[in-house]
Amino acid sequence: MIELVRIVENQSVLSSYRATQNEERALQLELLIETTKPENNYSSWHSLIATPFRYSPPHPEARFRPPYGKNVFYGSFIEETALYEHAFHFIKQRRHLKIKTDTGVRTLFFVNTDTKISIQIKNHPDCLVIMDKNNYTASHQFVLANSQKTFIIYPSCRDPKQRDNAAVLDINHLEKNPKWESTIRFFYDNQKERINWLDYSLHIDWNEVC
Repeated sequence: MIELVRIVENQSVLSSYRATQNEERALQLELLIETTKPENNYSSWHSLIATPFRYSPPHPEARFRPPYGKNVFYGSFIEETALYEHAFHFIKQRRHLKIKTDTGVRTLFFVNTDTKISIQIKNHPDCLVIMDKNNYTASHQFVLANSQKTFIIYPSCRDPKQRDNAAVLDINHLEKNPKWESTIRFFYDNQKERINWLDYSLHIDWNEVC
């Protein structure tokens, strides 16, 4: 049993409030948005844990998720690795936008997981190819060739120390409620392509994670 940490943004809530500037109207808008989403077949699990499993293929491609592959819950073994992982996606989405700075918050949470049937990518002879920073072909091939594997532990290619992440392809490996969650703050400088995690005194540049 280990803890996984994940960083997420409740984008719909933030967008609703920004669009309405009114909590009651934001709630009404949220309820309307919720009716457009796929049915949640994992209502026994907390929404932070169930959300990655809610949407049906095709998906945007990710490390261990081909377009028509299984849903995946990604998590890190420690907070700092999660900060590097989130920084990659955050900056990638914004670096071409005409913005100077951005500030905000993210939700960070821990969940206990059962690792009894996990597989370690670092022991695989093709580990370096599977963990290529920008080409997911080998990792997709690994998933397709090992369809019975539903808990993959792999070294982060975004964290400079290459500490471990996990890709969980079966929600039953995850406990139903987060062990702990909190709000963390960031400041983003688009000109420097740098995100500062204020609660951790950690700044991450695009060229560290790309």
